[in-house]
Formats: sequence, structure tokens, C-alpha cells
Amino acid sequence: MPIKRIFFKTRLAFLMYGFACMMRLAVLISKDFRAHLATHDYSFIMGSPEEDTYRYFQFIRGRVQSVRGRRPSDFALIWRDNRSGGKVMIDLAAGKRKALNRAVVHGLLTLEGEGKYISLLIETMNRLNRLFRHERKTNNRVKAG
Repeated sequence: MPIKRIFFKTRLAFLMYGFACMMRLAVLISKDFRAHLATHDYSFIMGSPEEDTYRYFQFIRGRVQSVRGRRPSDFALIWRDNRSGGKVMIDLAAGKRKALNRAVVHGLLTLEGEGKYISLLIETMNRLNRLFRHERKTNNRVKAG
């Protein structure tokens, strides 16, 4: 297996694991986020068919569980390949809110399953983004003159 393929597979697996850790942290530090997750129980898989790189996520009563591999779920987010999945996830982590939409439009991401659950995940990701968003400092200099 070429080194690039190993790198992209490892990067995607690490980013998906990091996403799970970030969700768990959000549950610990935010009552609102925990309450949002508690309103609906659902599960999904995220991954790439390339070299069978998948991660299973489950939200039950406001808790987040995640394990490697495929399991029966309510819906799936399937990346075209490990490389594009990793790139989009890095964009998401950088706070680019439209990265997921662009990935779907450009064919990098396929959404499989009921739209109800997909919209719940998108709302969850928006809340997560608001929780961890970095505020940019504006330069409020007053011109003398």
C-alpha cells in the first residue's frame, strides 16, 4: 500500500475520532448542547469505502458514543475517498460552515438515509460550531486628524 494512501486513511480516521471527542467535550461543558442531543436519539456512520474507513456515532439521551467500523444506523455520510473526506473535515474544523454543503454539491460527500436525521446532524454541527467558534478581533483604531 502506497504511503499516501496510508496517510490519507490515517488522517481521516483521526479526524473522525477527533470529531467524536469534540462532541463528548461539548456535552460535558454545555448544558444546552447536552439538552439538544437529548431531544432525539439517532445514529449514523461516517466514512469512506476506500479501504473500509468508517466510524459509527450514536446519540442516546444526550450522550455521545462512537466506535470504529460499520454498524446499522439511521443514516450515513459517505466520503468519495479518504483524501477528500479528510480535506472537508479539516475545513469544518477550521470553521468553514459551508464546507459540508460544498462537499455534497461537488460530489465529495454522499448522504444516505432519512432527511430528518441528516437535518438533525446539521443542526447539531451548527450548535457545535457556535460553541467552539473563535471570535475574530476587530481593529477599532481611531484615526487622529
